[in-house]
Amino acid sequence: MIKKNEILTIDIENVTSKGFGVGHVGDFVLFTDGGLTGDTLSVKVIKVKPRYGYGKILKVLSPAPHRIESPCPISDKCGGCQWQHCDYQAQLGFKKGIVADALTRIGGIKDVIVNDVMGMETPQPYRNKAVFPVVPVGKSDFAIGMYAPRSHRIIPVEICAIQHPIHVPVLKAIRDYMCSNKVAAYDEATHKGSMRHIIIRTSKATGEVMVVLVVNANGLPNEDALAATLTDIGASTVLINSHRAKGNTIMGSHFRVLTGEGFIRERVGDTWYQLSPPSFFQINPVQTEVLYGVALEMAGLTGSETVMDAHVGVGGVALMAAGKCELVIGVDIVPEAVNDAKKNAALNGIENAQFICGAAEEVIPKLLIEGAAVDVVFLDPPRKGCERELLDALISARVKTIVYISCDPATLARDLKRLVEGGYTLTNVQPVDMFPMTSKVETIVLLHRSDT
Repeated sequence: MIKKNEILTIDIENVTSKGFGVGHVGDFVLFTDGGLTGDTLSVKVIKVKPRYGYGKILKVLSPAPHRIESPCPISDKCGGCQWQHCDYQAQLGFKKGIVADALTRIGGIKDVIVNDVMGMETPQPYRNKAVFPVVPVGKSDFAIGMYAPRSHRIIPVEICAIQHPIHVPVLKAIRDYMCSNKVAAYDEATHKGSMRHIIIRTSKATGEVMVVLVVNANGLPNEDALAATLTDIGASTVLINSHRAKGNTIMGSHFRVLTGEGFIRERVGDTWYQLSPPSFFQINPVQTEVLYGVALEMAGLTGSETVMDAHVGVGGVALMAAGKCELVIGVDIVPEAVNDAKKNAALNGIENAQFICGAAEEVIPKLLIEGAAVDVVFLDPPRKGCERELLDALISARVKTIVYISCDPATLARDLKRLVEGGYTLTNVQPVDMFPMTSKVETIVLLHRSDT
């Protein structure tokens, strides 16, 4: 019987989609932060369940051949990365295994061929967006940074290898401003304090920088001076987001522009996108071009198709598909995203795109029941995957081609199981590394049905 605080020697056999190394003590499974396939570790057991537990590395007794020195001084504490201490090519191999395991174990899809993960030539820095929580520390101090793994403890960020370099000076300027103006950090427990989150978004194409200050108030003292300071550092636009509600939702619904246009612009291939604060966009601009390129190639558009993008965001792959099909219809539940998508269509001179605001699982079944003839559907849902109602509607309508873009192998496998049972054949699985130094992986799959 394994006990808490027991010290064990374990061999790490594989890794999970959450970045844990997996080892066994008999039939007992031990998940260990920082463990890599091939490691032999001395581990302290910190949590025990009947058949599994969690461990903390005390010492690396025999390192895996792909274990390297982390370039980040806080990577063993910060939850932003899991694999700074792992050779990049090995990371790509791990991610391929994670996708294949999910499709087989969760999806029940046998003999599936998963292509090698498409990685980056220069894997960091790559993130164009970061959300930094601001939390009180003691009676008079505060911290700005990233959460430690699986906790609400903040690790202050003074340098970050995966973030755009401007993030650090922006955070320092905001910290100095808060100290000088006695602006308190927001306390979830008491619902007091002002500064809740700092959101920074950058554009690879234009160099523009958006800073959003999420506050438990209508405004901030000397906010114009803060905006001027951030502009001097390199911010193109600064906004206040008033978020007075309790809970851990990151942003409220009301935005006020302090300086700039209130949005930034990004380009993927030849397509331009206008990005407002609440709109979703992929966080890795280099790999977004790879991702959308693969998705379009899988779709095999000839110019005559009606295409639907079920989670269109600010235009996503739909705008890139518009020049290759007769009509594209985009659906998204976020009004600001749909507004951006419409603006982006105009920005790119696209006239064969329509956008509808609403939940995909409500809008698309209704359109299909009413007789919309759709040839290709792009699915790009959030991490939770697609709603059952949406998948069932596609199955019932016998949509010929589905291209599913997923950021979570587990929910992808779950949804593929339903689609395959509904008559679809999985013909291509291509992982793309959108998130180097982490255990996350984006996957594009192609599904066809022949009874249409």
